[in-house]
Amino acid sequence: MEQIDIFQPKNDGRAKFHRRKDLTFEIRLYIAFLAMMSNRWGLISQLAKKHAISRTFVYMLQDELQTAVQDVFQVRGQPEKQLTIEREKVQSVVCALSLRLEGKCSIPSMSWIMERLGVGNSSVGWISQTLGRIGANLSNTIDIGDGNVLYVYLAADEVFSCSRPILISADPISTAILRIELAESRKTEDWIAHFNELKKNGVEVILVVSDEGVGLCSAVGQAFQGTNRQPDTFHAISHRLGKWVDILERSAYAAIAQEYQREHVFESAKTENVMQKRFDAYIDAQTKTGQAITLYENFKFLYHCTINEFQVFDKSGGPRNRKGAEENIRVALDYMIGLPIDKIKKEINTINNLLGDLLGYLDIAGQITKDLTLKVAPRHIVQSFSLAWQYQKNAIKAKKNGRKKYFERKQKEKLEKLATILGEKFEMVKESIYAELDKIIQSSAIVENINSIVRMFLNTSRNNINQELLNLIMFYHNHRRYKAGKRKGKTPMELLTGKKQNKDWLEILLNIDKVDQACQIAA
Repeated sequence: MEQIDIFQPKNDGRAKFHRRKDLTFEIRLYIAFLAMMSNRWGLISQLAKKHAISRTFVYMLQDELQTAVQDVFQVRGQPEKQLTIEREKVQSVVCALSLRLEGKCSIPSMSWIMERLGVGNSSVGWISQTLGRIGANLSNTIDIGDGNVLYVYLAADEVFSCSRPILISADPISTAILRIELAESRKTEDWIAHFNELKKNGVEVILVVSDEGVGLCSAVGQAFQGTNRQPDTFHAISHRLGKWVDILERSAYAAIAQEYQREHVFESAKTENVMQKRFDAYIDAQTKTGQAITLYENFKFLYHCTINEFQVFDKSGGPRNRKGAEENIRVALDYMIGLPIDKIKKEINTINNLLGDLLGYLDIAGQITKDLTLKVAPRHIVQSFSLAWQYQKNAIKAKKNGRKKYFERKQKEKLEKLATILGEKFEMVKESIYAELDKIIQSSAIVENINSIVRMFLNTSRNNINQELLNLIMFYHNHRRYKAGKRKGKTPMELLTGKKQNKDWLEILLNIDKVDQACQIAA
């Protein structure tokens, strides 16, 4: 494979690499030989400086020479020694992959840890090159294979590495990453190409959920014609209106503090003239406090009325009526516009325009509960499980610990009653009903969770990331086993495909790497 040693810009402004002709074969061999045979401190840096190349490139030449001569000059009759060398290499790879993916460590930190533990091949260059090689052998798009088709719900979003977007598509039910791509931009044509790769690999989309990004929405309409798009209810409502609850609460507390301050100043007045002025200021502050508290309480009440209408099921466990929910939300929004908050009117108008599409999931919920009543359990059983499922969702979304525990307790109480009624059938019925209810998608929150995982790697990579690492992140995420939560004991790939995964993600990855190396040697 031709090495790339010097960077030059293309005419179109994009990056291109050219092979340096001044670094002849003999020079490269000499550099690799010195690097491999000498243990002198600082030699790698000297070679890099002398020949105007990177330290990583020196390590790469060293590794290639060592691999090339290993079979020729290995000691015959000492298979145990050769086996020991191979085991040390595997140990180094296992340690590097574990620290990078499970430990979220930076490469310099990995090098220090591996050296401290006495693990061989602990140099920064070796680790970087090895992880890059393994990542390059992995795909960034899920492949169904054998001409099969997989029908999925799709959630899409992007996260940024410096100024470059990382386009991510995931299945919100299984949480599996379907495609992850370091792109040049997030324009419509980039998202269309992203989605076309999914379709090419056998992925068919039932429903798309996303935020209101212009390029993303346009691409969904063109790539998935006839497929419904569910706007993200979090970005549409909580993201736009929820922050105002906190803003108005802080304003109310600030007004109260100002009132107390004016009262204190008034009490310290000495003359009648000063007392009158300070009393008037205190009364004015008291009036403003009352107004701020009233505004906060009114807005908070209307906000919670609005949020409550986005609950999938009503208090009896029946699916909420879409038309009634939309009417109630519009009434609450109309009252909000009447409040003296000028900056919020634009947000409310945006929500009003989206509202027709925002509640599409209620139609899906109605059809799912109807099918469950016909095929799985009586109506009252389905409604009880629906409420328990909704309590579970609310507990997951709750930010305050008290609220989280409240919903967890409500779910537990509901499930205990159902267990008493259903007896041995309880687990089977619960699993069947919950699996169908999980198809009710309201937000692209799963992509936000994946974004947060990617950001952890960005933080340990100085905010720079490459496609090879993204491939590794996708493989690890899809094949790792959940340790807690409702998906405990399952891997995203198991949930997506329904096929049992018997091996750990690391064992699967090492097997893939061995097969790839064997293919390279055969070629």
